Amino acid sequence: MIADKRLGSHRIVDAVVIVVIVLVVLVAAGLALAASRRRAEQRRTQARVEARARTAEAGRHEQIAEREAQAAQEASATAERERAQAEQHARRARELEDQAEARAGRADEARASAGEQRERAQDVDPDS
Repeated sequence: MIADKRLGSHRIVDAVVIVVIVLVVLVAAGLALAASRRRAEQRRTQARVEARARTAEAGRHEQIAEREAQAAQEASATAERERAQAEQHARRARELEDQAEARAGRADEARASAGEQRERAQDVDPDS
């Protein structure tokens, strides 16, 4: 009977040891799970921060690109105005050249007419 008591008490001790070991394993697993969740949450938080930073950076790049596009449109409009003015000046220059040529032609005609009149006048009065 004493042997049975010793055997029974060892069984209780063995059972308690097993329960303690199981509890220790469960606590360790719980701590590992909690640490894993914290790391996962930190990764998610870091990913959100990085995504916000990328979004902000993309917004800045969009603003820069928009300003560049607007500047390019303004430069294009300025070039078009300059081109139109240049064409207008070229037309005016051609008109002035045409007028000058017409005047030169009229002057040549007037000179020729004056020469003919002088010849006729000399034919009538050679002393003049």
